[in-house]
This record gives sequence, C-alpha cells and structure tokens, in this order.
Amino acid sequence: MLVFPSLEWFQELTRLMHANEAIFKRIGPADVIWAVEVQPPGSGEPPRVCRFVFEGYGCEVVEELDPAAETDAAFTLQASFETWREMITNIQQHQGPDLQHTLNYLTLPDDPIYVKASDFLSRDLFARYGQTFQKFFDGAVEIQTEFRM
Repeated sequence: MLVFPSLEWFQELTRLMHANEAIFKRIGPADVIWAVEVQPPGSGEPPRVCRFVFEGYGCEVVEELDPAAETDAAFTLQASFETWREMITNIQQHQGPDLQHTLNYLTLPDDPIYVKASDFLSRDLFARYGQTFQKFFDGAVEIQTEFRM
C-alpha cells in the first residue's frame, strides 16, 4: 500500500503511465513541466509538491520539491488534501472519475483545484494536455492507497 501524498505514490503513477503507453499514444504527445501541490489540512504545515516532466508519451522525471523553492513548472495544480483524496477515491471506486471528479470539472471554476501559472500561455498548457493529465491520474485505479498527510 502506498501513501498519498508521497513521491512513491506519484512514481507509481509514472510507472503505470509507461506500462500503458498505448493509451497515451492515442491521446498524443505532451511536452510540459508541471507540478501538483497538496495543501495540508492543518495550518502551519507545509504543502507537499511534486514536479513532473512529461516528454512525448511518458513522464521522464518525477520529484518532490521543497514547497518554498522556485520551480520551472509551467503550472501547478493546487488543492487541499481533502480535494485530492476525494478525487482519487472517486477514480478508484468508479474505475475512472465520474463527471464531477474530472480534473476539468474541478479546475474550471478555479475551485476546488486552482491552476497556478505565471501567465496565460503557461496556464493554457493545462487545457492543451488535459486529457493526458486525466489519464495519468486515472492510473490511481491500480494503486492501493492510504491517505495520510
């Protein structure tokens, strides 16, 4: 069982992405550096941040970052631990997200997931590769997960 959020959990998503390359080839290549920020339930605790480098049909780099460090990510998906847990649990229970738990639905109003970017063109990369990011998270179906901050 892997703990969410953790580097190991995201590394497993990456492994699953590579194991299911045919799915990502049907969607098309994605060349983008992006990040996920999981905000803790209690105040005073730092968020957990993971950075991903997508090239072609896979993820070439996944690493945990110091939340105070600058990043070269085009955008960061920021949400509470509870939001991430609800989305991932929904994906696991339904073998994919229902309509209210897709990344697109959860980010469209910038709440509960906020797409933080330095400019509009960087933010647009989320929309451009959105289906790839969704399929990446859909890999959670295969991961036995314990949720713990």
